Amino acid sequence: MLAHLSGFVVACLGWIPPLAIYLAKRNQSPFVRHHASEAANFQLTLLIPYVFAWVVFIGLGIFFPEMSWIGSLLIALIWIGAIVFGVLGASGANKGTWYRYPVSIRLLK
Repeated sequence: MLAHLSGFVVACLGWIPPLAIYLAKRNQSPFVRHHASEAANFQLTLLIPYVFAWVVFIGLGIFFPEMSWIGSLLIALIWIGAIVFGVLGASGANKGTWYRYPVSIRLLK
């Protein structure tokens, strides 16, 4: 559960806690390995929209300051999505089910 919930707490760096859990526990429990890798993969996948949203935020802030709220909105929406999917993943881990994120690039197996 910690791997899923820690992702949205640290936003753009949300891939660090699940990756640390994955590296520490991958040989001890297949269940923990699965959930930590799923959480890390999802958080690494979220880096793509986060980078895009930050580029939009900074670009609009420089060229069209009155429209920089669009970048802020994108960042907030990505963070809300991370919260929703993180809670779903943590709920699945708590119930003992093998949860998979619907939108995730599988980098760790």
